[in-house]
Amino acid sequence: MAAFVLAALTLPGPAAAQDTSQAAETVKSTHGAWDIVCVTTAPDQCTMRQFGKTADGKKVLVVHIRRLDGVKTQDGKTIPAAIQITTPLGTILRSGVRVQVDAAEPRTGAFEVCVPNGCILRDPMTEEFLASLKAGKAVAMTFNVLQQGTLSVSISLKGFTKAFGKL
Repeated sequence: MAAFVLAALTLPGPAAAQDTSQAAETVKSTHGAWDIVCVTTAPDQCTMRQFGKTADGKKVLVVHIRRLDGVKTQDGKTIPAAIQITTPLGTILRSGVRVQVDAAEPRTGAFEVCVPNGCILRDPMTEEFLASLKAGKAVAMTFNVLQQGTLSVSISLKGFTKAFGKL
């Protein structure tokens, strides 16, 4: 099941710290802090996207969310979406990415693989987690990078619900 969900989330891999104009994506619309981007060669393959930036404006991660239709866990729970977080090469993989919506209990996700443009975490999203994002204001994402230490970025949830509705 997890392999199916991860396959359903396969996205073009824009580098976390690079301009996505080099990637095969086109911005279809913008809703608050979220862009709806579609694969240039397959315009029906769209995700929500937002870059995470440091306090000085440097892009250090990118978040993609893809809607999943008809995907369920083995015990029958619906998996409405999947998330992909890409961080720069040099990310310390053991520590994963700590994700905290507003003041809620943080969760940690594990990295799946590193490719030339970054290290990737892909996870299915539960209905509960999706609801917390729709109701929240911001997500703090924290991870560790060699020679830079701990990086923490805030992802705005402004426009999240509308963007998810447009997927």
